[in-house]
Amino acid sequence: MNIDLKRKKEKRNTFFRWLIYYLIMLIEYIFMTTVNLSSPLPLLLLSTSICISVFEDPFDSAMTGCVAGLLLDAAEGTLVGMNGIILMWCCLMSSLLFYFILRKHILNVLGISAAAVIIQTGFRYLFYYAIWEYDGTGKIFVKEFIPIIILTIVTTVFIFPIIRLLSRRLGKIKENYIEEKSDDIVRE
Repeated sequence: MNIDLKRKKEKRNTFFRWLIYYLIMLIEYIFMTTVNLSSPLPLLLLSTSICISVFEDPFDSAMTGCVAGLLLDAAEGTLVGMNGIILMWCCLMSSLLFYFILRKHILNVLGISAAAVIIQTGFRYLFYYAIWEYDGTGKIFVKEFIPIIILTIVTTVFIFPIIRLLSRRLGKIKENYIEEKSDDIVRE
């Protein structure tokens, strides 16, 4: 394949892949801000940003985590930047873990997603309830935060195949070469 043609296709694929990623995150933000249920909603932006960080470079993952965290701050009405910082570091660390150590398997993604949602909800619980010593903070933790943690981990199971499909279809173009056997090669 021509090198210039390959670069153009990869740039086009990268543009469409990131466009679809951010459209998914925008749809999740709209869902989180418009749906008004009596039960807690999962943190869809967290699981999407973690799934994106599995397949992308560390810098891109950190930026995606920051954007997802700021959208999550706006959706939850929390202090601006708190979730942005938390998700930026969680996505950066998960990207580095998958880049150097872990395999891109659903169980590994579930473990990283569980760790990220526990860190995020733990900080939120600490700074919004536990530090002020409100009465019944344990009840709030059990009725609000435990369902959020469980629902977020469950939604990761459904988001991961979508992100993996986008990454494979719109990722880097792999070239396959057929090597011919030749007896003319001289080994020294």
